[in-house]
Amino acid sequence: MEGETPTAKVIALATEMTLHLSAQTEDSTTKDTTDTNGDWNEYDVTQRSGDIQFGALIGVGTDASGKSFADMISQVSDTIVNWKVVMTSGANNRVVGKEVCHGQGKLTNLQASAQNRQNATYSGTLNIYGPVAVGND
Repeated sequence: MEGETPTAKVIALATEMTLHLSAQTEDSTTKDTTDTNGDWNEYDVTQRSGDIQFGALIGVGTDASGKSFADMISQVSDTIVNWKVVMTSGANNRVVGKEVCHGQGKLTNLQASAQNRQNATYSGTLNIYGPVAVGND
């Protein structure tokens, strides 16, 4: 992921993805608040945060256009990576369509799970650093 453009690699054998964005607010209501009834508080955003959680199958011999579990292990570091959430289609969902959003983040969590007689899976969390830009498609 480091040094790659956000569209360079997809998460191979991905099964799920969740994008979570939140804003921490603080009550900024004063005696000069313009609410004529005085019933509603006003809030200012003081901090924004977000993360991307993903899950995938652990596979062997995945093609070079996808990041596998083995590729992700070395990415759990203090290195900023580019990311992009896009709509996909085509064979193995590898044809990139409209962009939802993009930004930068750090892979902070990676966990493998392998139960007897079940597909081995892994999941991870990418904490978002900096602004999130909305796609312009």
